[in-house]
Parts: sequence; structure tokens; C-alpha cells
Amino acid sequence: MKKIILGILVVALSLFTFSSFTLADDTDFEIVMVVKLEGVAWFDNMRLGIEEFAKETGVNAYQVGADTADPASQVALIEDLIAKGVDAILVVPNDPVALEPVFKKANDAGILTLTHEASNQKQVSFDIEAFDNNAYGRHMMDVMAEDMNYEGEYATFVGHLTSTTHNEWVDGAVAQQKDKYPNMKMVAERVEDRENQQIDYEKALELLKTYPNLKGIMGTAMCGVPGFSLAIEEKGLVGKVGAYGTCLPSVAYDYLKNGSAKSIHFWIPADAGYVTAKVAWELLKGNEIKEGMDLGKPGYENITIKVNEHGFPVIYGNAWKDVTVENIDEYDL
Repeated sequence: MKKIILGILVVALSLFTFSSFTLADDTDFEIVMVVKLEGVAWFDNMRLGIEEFAKETGVNAYQVGADTADPASQVALIEDLIAKGVDAILVVPNDPVALEPVFKKANDAGILTLTHEASNQKQVSFDIEAFDNNAYGRHMMDVMAEDMNYEGEYATFVGHLTSTTHNEWVDGAVAQQKDKYPNMKMVAERVEDRENQQIDYEKALELLKTYPNLKGIMGTAMCGVPGFSLAIEEKGLVGKVGAYGTCLPSVAYDYLKNGSAKSIHFWIPADAGYVTAKVAWELLKGNEIKEGMDLGKPGYENITIKVNEHGFPVIYGNAWKDVTVENIDEYDL
């Protein structure tokens, strides 16, 4: 009798466990996005995509970030998430190299790691890019070159000298200028603004003073265009010098309208956040991410997958958008 009762309990427990697993299998995950910096419009928008994903799927997905764009602060947040035992950590890195040890620690603990804007990242299941970064940089140069009548001096800025995507964009832009526009010249080495608009403003003022023939300033961090534009306005150079680069329409709106900024380019952060979370979720469910998949957002309907120089896979979408004063009113973000 004892053996029969024990057998019944084992079967019941097995059924309970199996039933619980199958009921919770698709949603019982904790997926966390760690952004470069909290409190800026770009990542406020990305949070909306994470929240949309959580609401749509029922997964416990949310976003965190430090109050300073410091790689050490980002690492500390990831350490906390490892200790918490989350299922997947998604990161927009300030410094991809700085993340390698902590990503390995997460992987050793059975936690998936993914990145966005870090195509050279190690220790990831996938990096997700909104587009090919070299092509994006070359495209930004094409737009600026046309506006500058294919001649004159320009300068470039990156958020961090360690930021993979920012430097890839500038690499592409400079390569395009050298290949296609020999009458243009970059006046100085790329400037690091540490994702700080005040630095953009101050450095732009210095450049405008040092290089009186400067015609264009291209930024990669979202703070670049407003910082450059303020300097251009202050010096009374609207119409003679233009600000260009990656920025959200809401941030660049006034500057595009008054002519201090000439064009901006961007992808929708919310969509990138959503897609990165979706990739993590599919992997957690045991599904394969394949070439040509539709990840559920515009520009990510037919993804390509390549392997980076370290042997880790990178997903590429085709999601960039161009904005000038002519179409700025079409956007509300």
C-alpha cells in the first residue's frame, strides 16, 4: 500500500511539475535591457519598446540604466542582474570590450547575453543592428556632401572612442568622402563627446574658431546635433555651417526648423528594443533565429545574419530613416 501511495504521489508531482512548466514556459522569463544612460530621450523611447514587448507577451521584461555613461557603471548593473538570476541580459554597450568578462560570468551562470549597437561584441548569443553600419555612415556622408556642394571642410564626433557603432559610422562616412568627394576634407581627428551635449557645444565652438571655413559637423550620439546647432546659432553661422548626424526628430526639431541643423538620421529605438527582447525570448524558448526572419517591426522583416570577426552572430535590419525640415512634421518621437 505504501508503495502504491508513493507511486501515486510521484506521478501526481510529475504531472504538476510538467503542467506548471508548460503553462509558464513561454512567459516565465526575466529579460532586462541595460542601456548606456538613463534619462535621455533616445533610451526613454527604447523603454517603450521593451514595455510593449512585455505587455504583448506577458514576459517580465524591463529596462535599467546608470545615471552616467561610464562602462564601469554598466558592468555593475550587469553584476547585479547576474546575482538576481535573470534569464537574459540585453545591453547597449558603452564599451564592448569592458563587457566581455562580465558577459562570460553571465553565460557561465546560464544567462543569455545579447547586445544592440556592438557588432564586434564577444560572449553574445546575438548582436542586433538596425542596419549595416558602414552603409549608414556612407549614406550620412552622401547627404552631407550634397548639402555642402561636394566641397569644403567638415568635422566628426563620436560618443565614445570605444563605441563600436559610432566609430563604424564615422569610418564609413570618411571612407565615402575619400572615395567619392575629393574636394572635401576632415579637419581634425574625430572628437569624443562622451554623450554630453555641453561637450558637443563647447567642442563645436572650438572647431568653428580654429577652422573658419568649416561647413559641416557630423555627430553620432544623439546629443551632437543640438550641441553643434547651438554653437552655430551663437556664432551667427546659420546657413553657412550645418549640423548633421544621428538624432531623434523631437530633439532636432527646432534646429532643423531654424536651419542650424540640415539633416538627421535615426532608427526607432523602441523598435530596436522590442526586436532585441524578442530575439532573446525566442532563444529562451529554444527556437532558432534564421536568416530572412520577420522580427515583428518595420525594417526587421527580412533580417540578414553575419558572423563578426570574433565568431559571434550579428543580425542586421534595414531600419534607418532620413529627416530634414521637409519631412520633420511627419514624426512624433
